Amino acid sequence: MREIKWTFSFIRGKNVVLLLFTWLSGLVFTGLLTAEPMIISHIVNDILKPMFEDSSVKTEDVIDQVVPLLLLAFGIILCRALLKFWANVQRDEVAYRALLILRKDIYEKVGMQSRRFFMRNRSGDLINKCTGDLDAIRHFISWTSYNIFESVTMMVGVLIVFFGISWEFTLCLLAISPVAFVMAIRMGKIVRPIFGNARAQLSRLNTLVQENISGNRVVRAFCREEYEVEKFDKENEKYYELQLEGNKVWVKYAPLLETVANVMNTCAVIIGSLLVVFERITLGDLVIFTSLSWMLNQPMQQLGFMINDLQRFLTSCERVHELYDMDTDIKSPEHPVTKEIQGEITLKNVTLSYDGDEVLSNINLQIPAGATVGIMGATGSGKTTLLNAITRFVDVTKGSVLIDGVDVRKYDLQHLRRNIGIALQDVFLFSDTAESNIAYGVPDAKTEEIYRAAKDADADGFVSKLPEGYDTIVGERGMGLSGGQKQRLALARALAMNAPILVLDDTTSAVDLETEKYIQEHIAARQKRTTKLIVAQRITAVKNADVILVLEGGRITEMGTHKELLEKHGYYYKIYRIQQGLAGEEEIAAALEGGAF
Repeated sequence: MREIKWTFSFIRGKNVVLLLFTWLSGLVFTGLLTAEPMIISHIVNDILKPMFEDSSVKTEDVIDQVVPLLLLAFGIILCRALLKFWANVQRDEVAYRALLILRKDIYEKVGMQSRRFFMRNRSGDLINKCTGDLDAIRHFISWTSYNIFESVTMMVGVLIVFFGISWEFTLCLLAISPVAFVMAIRMGKIVRPIFGNARAQLSRLNTLVQENISGNRVVRAFCREEYEVEKFDKENEKYYELQLEGNKVWVKYAPLLETVANVMNTCAVIIGSLLVVFERITLGDLVIFTSLSWMLNQPMQQLGFMINDLQRFLTSCERVHELYDMDTDIKSPEHPVTKEIQGEITLKNVTLSYDGDEVLSNINLQIPAGATVGIMGATGSGKTTLLNAITRFVDVTKGSVLIDGVDVRKYDLQHLRRNIGIALQDVFLFSDTAESNIAYGVPDAKTEEIYRAAKDADADGFVSKLPEGYDTIVGERGMGLSGGQKQRLALARALAMNAPILVLDDTTSAVDLETEKYIQEHIAARQKRTTKLIVAQRITAVKNADVILVLEGGRITEMGTHKELLEKHGYYYKIYRIQQGLAGEEEIAAALEGGAF
């Protein structure tokens, strides 16, 4: 009931009234179903029977009485069809509107989640929840729930009619029904875990397909096509087996349910005929019994389908509901700060851990507004994590990160990030035009601002040469562009924001030194004074910074200008000598052993 109540909470406003009307139409529909056999019964009992018993009754008089009743029966059939059509259309509309709201809310929920969430949830599983599982919910609102209601209404309606005519007949029919309900309950208990496992397996299958499509070039480069096909076949086979297992349950119970329904229909004819013979009911009553007995056996025949659909819905709804209720650990405070940001950054005793592993340890740092800070260190030293803490992609475990003297956790999250231009290490470009990718953070930016950002990032040259220039679709994740071109587009996107803080995470690693120098000069020449945080592996990218940090094992081990760090003869000095070609083989080997690269 909890999942059903939650699902129907997305039907709002006039849609609630509309859905109620469609369900009330089900009561009218049931009434119309019972009316038609009663008209036929009246014809048999009150018109045809007297005609056969009394030869003086004229055929013309009988026809005059029968024709209007038959026309009335035909009109009832037509009204019933129109009512059914209207109700089906309206329920579909209500279901799609509810799904529109739910899908939007789910999409927003997923978009607000933190890095930790995406590390713990497979993309294929999330896609499956946002597509197949949501469609199962729509199907329940539109069809399954109404079919259950209609079946109950039909059974109650026909039982009222039957009891009103003959309680003996009705009790004989009902004696068979518990068998069907016991089988249906048993079937529901068996299929539900099977559907749950099948949904989970479909998520794994989706994840595998997505990874294979995204990493297609890697697969082909390493000649692993056969391996990927074999891996897909194994997962596909598991999904097939689970689907087959559920189908076997259906094949086992569905014929039994149908047999019970058919037995009930046969019993209706036999018992009704006997009651007519013993004059306990009239021939017209038998017409009603035989005409309406299907209203008892059809719900039983449909019971298997309804149980199947209900279990699919409950399985899908639990998965979607779990995602919907999942709260993000990174969110705006109740009363956020939205003051103008200048760009001063302060880290006080910052410690950050992932699942018990300490990534940053007791970091203290003061960065004046407008300063340029270079950050270097071996892989895994905590460089990107430090940037994530400043941009609040993660929250620190201990200590605090301040921007302009205000803890980042007190800022409105959207306001904070709109004041930070970010070019990430893992470049992601959308399947859109080059211009739209650059203007992604500032969709209302003027064309000249976009072009200027592209020129400062040295992207204007190659973008202008694309088939349609800035209107060229760059392809999903920037397919068709080189690594350096993608990096420059990502950098242009960050520069276009013209924010007081600029974060560059190894942004020029795929460009040549001449291009890197060009970019540095143009960023430095930009009118707005910006606080720049530059993570890099190359000395050339950071040597002109106001201060350079060296991280080792999550701690700041060296800090100073290029000249000061060279004089310390530490990590920075070793990397400088290696990159300048001044280090000997032993010095390089020692640096490699120490994890410098």
